[in-house]
Amino acid sequence: MRIAIIGFGNIGKYLAEWISNDSCFDLRYIVARKEIDKENSNFKKQSIQFRKEITPDLINDVDIIIECANKDVVTQLLKFPEIDRTGLKLIIISTGGLYENKLLLKKLNKCEIILPVGAIAGLDAIKAVNDEITSIKLKTTKHPKSLEGAPFFDNSKIDLLSIKTNQTIWEGKVGDAVKQFPKNINVAASIYFASKFENLIIEIVADPNANSNMHEITCEGGFGKIYTRTENKPSPNNPKTSFLAVKSVVSVLRNMNSNIKIN
Repeated sequence: MRIAIIGFGNIGKYLAEWISNDSCFDLRYIVARKEIDKENSNFKKQSIQFRKEITPDLINDVDIIIECANKDVVTQLLKFPEIDRTGLKLIIISTGGLYENKLLLKKLNKCEIILPVGAIAGLDAIKAVNDEITSIKLKTTKHPKSLEGAPFFDNSKIDLLSIKTNQTIWEGKVGDAVKQFPKNINVAASIYFASKFENLIIEIVADPNANSNMHEITCEGGFGKIYTRTENKPSPNNPKTSFLAVKSVVSVLRNMNSNIKIN
């Protein structure tokens, strides 16, 4: 299967290396805004095309597109009419971009959009009972450094450097969470798509003693109660991303070539 990776940060580099070492896949393209020195990269002996932007010919030349850039790139990608073709699979990490384009998603009926479980556990169970849910909440706890740069702090008086103990800094609906914490809260959008529950509540906690990114989901309804807690080590060189999020994409790719499917 022919693959294009959009985004070549920490996640994109890890996935590019993994895909290049798997004979089932053919990495055709890497799209990155910054110039890539192919001669000094791990891919100089491979026939990978490096691009600075997404183009229709790229979309038409691959079977799988993996997005690991940001939610704005997801918006850009979804506007290409070429993506809505039978057989094309879109693996989206920046699920906040999907949430912001819910209306556009309804117009796509040929391509397959895949959401990796990312940095959390329990999406399969939540999806199974989504017609029975009466309440669902996500509590995300991260080190203050992992929250730096979020748009929320542009108009907030909260000083992340002054936080000495765990503190709830924000609580609200998923739509606002995606806008206020776009690089930290893709898990919220993923829970929304699994649960289809409009009143999903998000709580953001900053904890200076945290050495992992923790996500707690509490989901209740006629089925009973689902509670999950996932503590993720941050990805190397990027405290905003959990390593489990990277591995979940690898799991999606492995699952494509397995005769035993665990969904």
